[in-house]
Amino acid sequence: MSTNTELYEQDLARWGTQTAVLLREGKLGEVDLAAVAEELESVGRNDAHRLWHHLRELLVWFLAWNYAPAQRLQHPRWYVRIVNERVEIEIILKTSASLTPTVAEDLAETYAHARTVASEETGLPPETFPQTCPWTAAQVVRGSFWPMGNHELETTPRGMEDGETDADEC
Repeated sequence: MSTNTELYEQDLARWGTQTAVLLREGKLGEVDLAAVAEELESVGRNDAHRLWHHLRELLVWFLAWNYAPAQRLQHPRWYVRIVNERVEIEIILKTSASLTPTVAEDLAETYAHARTVASEETGLPPETFPQTCPWTAAQVVRGSFWPMGNHELETTPRGMEDGETDADEC
């Protein structure tokens, strides 16, 4: 009995569909189990890479927003980009919760790259930005945190800090 190894090497999408069918039918002997293991491992690597990418992008826009305030009106999309990157990070962490501790671990590395990109985006010299990330991992991923100079701004309305919502008042 042969496995579907050849298909794996030729057409990954079709291999995935066929492998799912074979697994559901219990035909393990026809499945290239090493390829299945490889693909399962790649899911985690892919999510980790996506998290790293979106964390770096978020830091770029934090730096631009925080250190180039005069440019904010010229670039209104900076706000949207910050919101979008946070949403992407939230989705990744919701579906791959085991990556949550890596945010703090990845912060220093992603920040170093973010400084370079933010310098290009704003036209400011890299020295404009601190050598180390001025924000904690918790601040970076918290949707209510907003970089505003030397202090943080919480955008959670007063009285709603404990999980209350507007719906609670209805």
